[in-house]
Amino acid sequence: MSDALTSHVVIPGAWHLDFRHAAGPAASRFLTTVRDRGVLTASPCPSCGRIRVPPRDFCEECFVPTSDDWPDVGPRAVIEAATIGYTSFPGYPEPPYALVYARPEGADTAIGNLLQGIDLSDYHVALDRMHIGAAVTAVFGDERSGLVTDFHWALAD
Repeated sequence: MSDALTSHVVIPGAWHLDFRHAAGPAASRFLTTVRDRGVLTASPCPSCGRIRVPPRDFCEECFVPTSDDWPDVGPRAVIEAATIGYTSFPGYPEPPYALVYARPEGADTAIGNLLQGIDLSDYHVALDRMHIGAAVTAVFGDERSGLVTDFHWALAD
């Protein structure tokens, strides 16, 4: 094989896209409830009984529509995954910032969001505090607009 066929050409480029998209029925209902009531809700599967947050229109395991009877879940939750971000992204806080994936009480799945109120100056100490299994609480902003950023996680006392 010739070198021309095996070498890789890298072409620099950047995409800067501003867009809007429909959240869909389940996400719209979830975000409206976060905005209007300041609570997390979840969608139960009528077949397997799993309670999913964020809510889904159908169960990914049973492939059946989820129930329209959504229970409130949380606000307490347990961390299932955590990381500290050091890269700037539009809409995120200035780095460093903590992100956790937490399973609210009453739910079988988890939802990711920022973890606020934690000292991130020492990476090892911060990760020890936000370990898998650590308790967190959903904290809702006073002014909510129907976005997932209307709440964040905080370490529970």
